[in-house]
Parts: sequence; C-alpha cells; structure tokens
Amino acid sequence: MGVPCPGRTLYIHGEAGPGSPALGSTQESPVTPCLSCAQACGPTVHQTCGENMYVKGYCFLLDQNLQQLQHIPNSLPECPKHPTDIVFLIDGSGSIDYHNFETMKTFVIEVIRRFRGTDTLFALTQFSSTFEEHFDFNKFESTHDIDSLVRQVRQLRDYTYTATAIQKVVRELFVSWKGSRDGAARILIVVTDGMKNDYLQYSAVIPEAERAGIIRYAIGVGDAFSQYHAQRELHEIASNPTDEHIFQVNDFDALQGIQNQLQEKIFAIEGTQSQSGSSFQLEMSQDGFSSLLSPDGPVLGVVGAYDWSGGIYLYGSSREPSFINVSRTSGDMEDAYLGYSVQVVTSQGRSSYVVGAPRHNHIGKVILFRQDDKHGGWRMETEVLGEQVGSYFGGTLCTVDLDRDGNTDLVLIGAPMYHTPLNGGRVYICPINQQGVMQKTCSKTLQGKAFGRFGASMSEIGDISGDRQMDVAIGAPMENDNLGALYIFHGEKKGLSPQYRQGSLFPSRLHYFGQAVSGGTDLTGDGLPDIAVGAQGQVLLLRSRPVLKVGVSISFQPSTIPTSAFDCQGQEQLNTEASRAEVCQTIPTHRSPEPVKPLAWGWIGARYSLALDPGRTKIRAAFDSTGPVLSRELQLGIETRCETYQIMLPLCPEDTVTPITLRLNYTLTGEPIIAAGRLRPILSEDSAPVSLPFQKDCGTDGRCDDQLEISFNFSGLSTLVVGVTPELNTTVSIQNHGENSYSTIVQFFYPAALSYRRVLLLQVPQHTPRGLGIRAPGFSSCSALWRVCFFQVKNLRQRSVPISVTFQFPVELSGVRVWDASEVVPSKVPASPCPCVSPTHPLPHPAISFHPQDCSVATCKKIRCRIASLEMQQPLEFMIKGSVSFQWVSQTQQQKVSLVSEAWIEYEEKKYTQKEGFVQRQVQTVVERSEVYNYLPIIVGSCVGGLVLLALITAALYKFGFFKRQYKQMMEDGVEGERPGPTQSTATGNPTVSDAPKQ
Repeated sequence: MGVPCPGRTLYIHGEAGPGSPALGSTQESPVTPCLSCAQACGPTVHQTCGENMYVKGYCFLLDQNLQQLQHIPNSLPECPKHPTDIVFLIDGSGSIDYHNFETMKTFVIEVIRRFRGTDTLFALTQFSSTFEEHFDFNKFESTHDIDSLVRQVRQLRDYTYTATAIQKVVRELFVSWKGSRDGAARILIVVTDGMKNDYLQYSAVIPEAERAGIIRYAIGVGDAFSQYHAQRELHEIASNPTDEHIFQVNDFDALQGIQNQLQEKIFAIEGTQSQSGSSFQLEMSQDGFSSLLSPDGPVLGVVGAYDWSGGIYLYGSSREPSFINVSRTSGDMEDAYLGYSVQVVTSQGRSSYVVGAPRHNHIGKVILFRQDDKHGGWRMETEVLGEQVGSYFGGTLCTVDLDRDGNTDLVLIGAPMYHTPLNGGRVYICPINQQGVMQKTCSKTLQGKAFGRFGASMSEIGDISGDRQMDVAIGAPMENDNLGALYIFHGEKKGLSPQYRQGSLFPSRLHYFGQAVSGGTDLTGDGLPDIAVGAQGQVLLLRSRPVLKVGVSISFQPSTIPTSAFDCQGQEQLNTEASRAEVCQTIPTHRSPEPVKPLAWGWIGARYSLALDPGRTKIRAAFDSTGPVLSRELQLGIETRCETYQIMLPLCPEDTVTPITLRLNYTLTGEPIIAAGRLRPILSEDSAPVSLPFQKDCGTDGRCDDQLEISFNFSGLSTLVVGVTPELNTTVSIQNHGENSYSTIVQFFYPAALSYRRVLLLQVPQHTPRGLGIRAPGFSSCSALWRVCFFQVKNLRQRSVPISVTFQFPVELSGVRVWDASEVVPSKVPASPCPCVSPTHPLPHPAISFHPQDCSVATCKKIRCRIASLEMQQPLEFMIKGSVSFQWVSQTQQQKVSLVSEAWIEYEEKKYTQKEGFVQRQVQTVVERSEVYNYLPIIVGSCVGGLVLLALITAALYKFGFFKRQYKQMMEDGVEGERPGPTQSTATGNPTVSDAPKQ
C-alpha cells in the first residue's frame, strides 16, 4: 500500500559568494564517516566571479534528527584567477588628431579598470612609422597609478607601419624578461584608423603570432574601413573566427560603446588553452550532482570538472579531499559527465567506487576505481561500455549484496534512454567476483516497456520477500502515459529473478511515479523495510508486509505407480489406487518484525488446494471422491500437521511416461496480525509441484533397450495423379523386438505440394510376447510435430559480423495452447544454442478470431540466438519446431487461426549500420484443422428416412382404399349381364317382342 509521506520542511542556510568571510580558504576539515546520517546536496550553487557566473555545489551532513553536522566543502573555493597578459597596440600616425588620440587613451584606461581584481597584466605600445614601448608587464605590475602611465603618452605621428609593429610586439613584449608569464593567455588589441604603409606583409607576421599563441583583436576606427581593402586588412590582423575578433566604429568617440563587448570576449577566453589543455577546470564542477555516504566518508560527484569530463571527490579522514577521475589519462573523456552517478563496491573489507559517465562518446561508460596498495592513489580497474547512442548508459547505478555477507555481488547499470521498437530502458546486471572486480561485459539485462524510461531510478530495498536474498526496485517514471511504475525484482543466489513483481495501482493523479526510489530502511517502526518512491510533487512511502512461508513436505507411498495399477487389459474404466500422498504443513521459518517473537503470530487461517496434473485437459488421476482438485481449510502454526490422501486412476491412462504432478496452493483467510502493526501477511511463492512417476517395465536393470523396426507403404496406390488422386494414404507399421520403448517419435517429410490432413491409429496389439511394446505419451492415437516457421538471415556485405537474432512467436491464445514451439534450430554450426528469454503476456482480449494474432493478443515465447560470426553471402536458416495442439477448436468454435511470428536482428550499433527496413521480418502461419467428412451417418440416415417415408406413403394409400380388391365384384357384374330375361312383362308391362329369327 502506498501513502503520501508526511514529513517536515528542512531549511538549510549556506553562505556562498564573494562576501563570505570563509571563502578565502580551501582547507577542509576531516570528515568522520557516518553511515546513519543523511546527506543533502545542492549542485547548482552560483558563484559570481567578476563578470562570470560559475556553477558550484555543496552538501550538508545531517544527523538522525535532521540537524546539520557539517558543511561539505567547508566553503566554496576562491574565484579562479586565470593569468592573462594583454598588450594594447595603438595607432599614433599623423592621420589621428589630438582629440581623437586623447579619446583613445581614455578608452585604454577604461578597459584596464574593468579588469581590476583579476590576474591580468597590461602593456602599452604605440606605432607609426616607428615603434615605442610605453610600459611593459613588469612596470604595470609595480605601478599603482596606471592612469598617469597612460596619460603621459605622447603621439608619435608619421606613417602607419602596422605589420612591423605587430612583429615587434610578438618578439619584444611577449617575453619573460618583459613580465610575460608562462601559461597566461596572451591577447593583443590593435587600434588603428587606416591601412598600413609599410612593406612588411601580414602573411609574414601573423603566422609568428599564431605560433606564440597570441589572440588578436582588431579595432578599426573611421570611414576608411568602409572600403573592401581596409576591411580585408582587419580580417588579416584578427584571429579566427575573424567576425568575433573585429570591432568597427565610425569615430573614436564610439570606442566607449565597445568596452563591454571587448570585456565579455576577453573574460570568455580567460584561462582557455592553458597548460592543462582544458577550457574549464572546476568552475562548472557542480559538486554533489551525485552523492554517497560510504565507509570511507562522503562522496560527491563533480560532473562539470575539466570541461565536463567529471570525476568524484572523496572526503575521507585526511584534510584534503581525494579527486578521482581519468581526464588526465584518457583523452576521450571530454563531456563524459563522469560522476553523474556513483556507488560503493565492498569486497573483503575494502571499498571501491563504480562511477557512471553517461555521455562518454555518446554511448556511456561505467568505471570501477580501486585504491592502489603501493601508492595509495586511485586507479581505473575496469570499464564497461554502453551499446546504444543516447541511451545514457551509466546514468543510474545500484550495488547489491544479495546474501548480506558484506561483499557486493552485483552492480546494476541503468540505461533509461535505451530504445527499441518494443522496449524503453534497460538495466544491465554485472556480477562482481570475489576479488571485487566487475566483469567487462554484462550479458544479462532487464528491460522495460516502450517509452517508459525503465531504469531511471534503482535501489536495493532489503529483503521484502522473506527468502534471505536482497531485493531491488527499479523505476519507470514515464510508463503508461507518464503515470509511472515501480518494478520489484527478487534476489536469487546468483542474481536477480527475471520476473518482476509490480506494485499495486495508485491514484491516476500521480505522474512520473518511480522518478526516484530509496529503500531498505524501516521508517515506520514495524521492523520491516519500507520503500520511498518519488513522483511529481509527491513522495510515497510504501510499507512492506510480513511474508508467511509455509513449510510443505509431500511424500508418496509407493513412490512410483506400479505397472499393475495401469495394466488396463482392454478396460477403459480402472478405479485402481495409484498411491497415497502424505502432505505435512507447518511454519518452520517466517519473516516478522524483529521485536516480534515467532509465537506472536499465533494461528493463521488458510485455505489450501491440491491439484493433480494441473493444466491437463484429460484426467489421469483423481482423489478418491473429489476429482483432481481437493480443497481444505486449516489453521497454520508452528506445529506440524499431516494429512493422507488417496490417489486413484479412474480411467486407463493414455500417457504413462510423463509423471503425475501434484501442486499445493494456499490462500490466507485470517485477520491482520496485531503484533505486526495490523499488517495482513502475504504468502510466499507457492511450493514447487512434486511428481509421481509411473513404473517402467524395463527389466531388472531399469534400462529399456528397444529394437524397433519400421515399414510403410502407400496403401496399394502405385501412381499419384495430380488433380485426380484426392488423397495419399501412408500405412506405417512399427514393431519392437526388444524391451519397452518410451517416447518413440517417427518423423515424416513430405513436399510442399501436399497438405497434411490426419493421422489414425489403425491397430495396437493388446498383448505382445514377453510384454514388449511401444508407449507414446500424450495422445492415444498420435501427435504431430510441425516445423512451422522458417527464417533466413543473410550477410550481403563483404565482411563477417557478429549478430543476435531474436524470435518471438505465439504459443497460447486466451489461455488455450495452440502449439508448443520448444526450440529454434539453426541450419549451421556457427550459431550458438538459442536460450529462451522471458515470455511476453498479452493484454486482455475478448475472443479468438481468424484475424492475424500477434503478441499483443497472444502469449508469446521469445528465443534469442547469438551468432559469433555471420559469414558473408552464406545464409543461415532458422527453423521453429513445435507440437501442434487443437484444443482451441472445441473451446473457441474456430476451425483455423492465423499466427504472426516475427524475428529481428540486433547488432553492435556503434560499429555497424544497417538499413532499418531489413532488421525485422514477420511470418504469418495459418493453423487449420481439416477433417475428412464421414458419409456413414448420411447413408444410414438416408436409408432409415427412406423406409419411414415409404411406410407413411403406404399407410396413406391403404387408408384411401387403394389396396381394396374389386376384381370379384367386377366379375360378378359381368355374369349377371349374360343371363336370358323374362318372356312377358309383369303386371303392367308391355308385351315383349322377340328379336329372334323365325323359321
């Protein structure tokens, strides 16, 4: 839970500036190491020196009550005094009248006054057709009344020999016997009103001035310099760039207007190109940009020292701080920002310092400094270089002592600006050996989400998981649209867990959460380490909770499932006992606040569940009456409680090779612990599953030696006619003449023109001689292993290069496994083994569709292959192999699904370049379940339906009398018609006349 941290406002008053009485001294007092103290730094303290504004810094050492103990350094150093020697060479020719010459002398006096209080010496010379030196540097330094020295100058008049005068200044004034100082900046200011008249050319004079290191300013007065040739002469006199070293005014009265500009330009170059070869030394040091309280004393990072090459100050027991840097031994440290971050590495009681330089050659560098045993000085022991330009490699550092033995185990190097299309920010994990030396290459990394600046802050936060290994918090302040996130990584024996534990969601009003983080200290008094996390305008205090670690012991009796238990003998239903599991639970170790005794926990309510073969769709084992999952409630305490459960085999198992797994999970149901500050405990990670194997019938030696024989035919088909033959059936027969064969695999290769349809198990002998057979795990019929995706990498250039290829492909959709791609196989030896990287998890997705499914909606597996040398014009093929599953068909009602796999190339970007369009490729694979239509139900149904219809028709015809016999009636009617009629009519009838013929 995160809550705003109520604090107190701390006001610290420091003195800085020319008026400070303590600023005359640079002597430091010894600093007593204080690891329980706090240190507050201000690295942007401004110091005004003349017309320049420098940026320094200092820190305050505070006690546990936030009272100031010491000021580090005791005071800001004096303003730097850069020696500068300036010579005025003024034009005294006849073209200048008396008033203008006096104005020019006033200009010289005003400029000299502006440099009072600085380490600047002046000399004044005049030229016409002759040359006169009015005072040199020695005389200027020994004279207090400078105005009188300038006022007594008399104009020479005559012609303008400018080039000759410059040559005399170079040879006769900038010399040691005239007071010119070694290491001082040399400046020559030439004031003239027209073009030269002597025969000596500037091309013969200016190179000599350049070799002497003289910076030249040319001031042209009057309308003469509106002409091209006169302007060109000023450009020949002035130093490069000439536009910054030329002043042009219309008359001598305008000289006053350029005094400020001239002063600013001279101040800007004071101290440049000195013997140290640095423009700035400690003027822009920014002491305390990073800070650290080490066992040796406070450490302050000075990123701006020596042209921002940087370094660190160690304020130890001696009166003078130790300045640690590499600017004098390495010529490429300018603008490196060494000291941007600093951490202490402890090994065998000795302290070393790992320092970050995130702008070294734009890719960053981290340096480990160790103290020399013989000379006592600090030397560079190891350096680690960054990989990507602009990644700010070394911008953050964190040292981790995993097992708390006093020796540093890991150095974490943050590169928060590292960028790939999928990641934003990277943290390198660098191990420290027993001698305290850091490795030069850090292969293991942690990566954040795109644009999140993962690694902007890092801190060792103590053991919050209760596993006696130190944990680490890493901030990503720009993740999730600048809301920020904090990642917790648990420590392991040899490093950090690659899987993070992210904190709870916080209110949306927070921004840049994770910009700063610090932990490992109990601030709430509950005996548990807390974490302070910085956000925009806020600091949140996150409390860690007690971790309950349950001791679990699971044993089986018998330890293996005997063959008699799964000897099916043609039966589907078994209901035989496989084994009995004894589950014992206790709290042997737990993590609680130090003042709380173990008995203070009392009894803790918990619910636990036992699951047999979790994740399997077909049940192989079950508990006696509850199925494969059993749930119980109990009270956990320091006493051991054991329960015995019967494990049954309800059906004939199809897979008798893979052991049955038993997993135990917990859920706490109790109330918060009063003794732990009413914090609700959390459970440590669930215990690892245990396995119950099947007994193998391999004889007395326990080793199965099979003798397999395989034969196949095309089921009587002799010729395959394309377009006519609908199916090609292959009948395979496998026989085993030896002991049982387990996990047998048969591979078939077929051309791309054929399409796989199905595999049927035709016959399995129930009993074989001597009990020999072939046992295949997983499916009763078969399982198909597919080589689904092919990728090819080819070097098109003329030299071999080292690269790494990363493959990412979906394996699950909505929690349903599609195919189990277990490995990536290269076609040639040069590729090293391809380890599996951490999988990617998708965002919640409603359902599976036939639209291409990529890693944004699917659970993907990531595998990286490193190729030490990809030879030119020799392609390297990679094949992804996996076992196809069709469980998703029944659950999703989809017959096919389209999966998007991708691969991308990574290489050393500081050495090689590559067109962006060719570093990443995608392959779309369609997985379709094709079933052969079964016509038997239609035939049977049609026959039954026809018979029923015939019966109905017959019944209808019978009902309408269609089948009544009327032949007898018709015959009787015919006989009656042939009989003779009566001779006379009846009572009223007329007499009948016979028609018979008469004789």
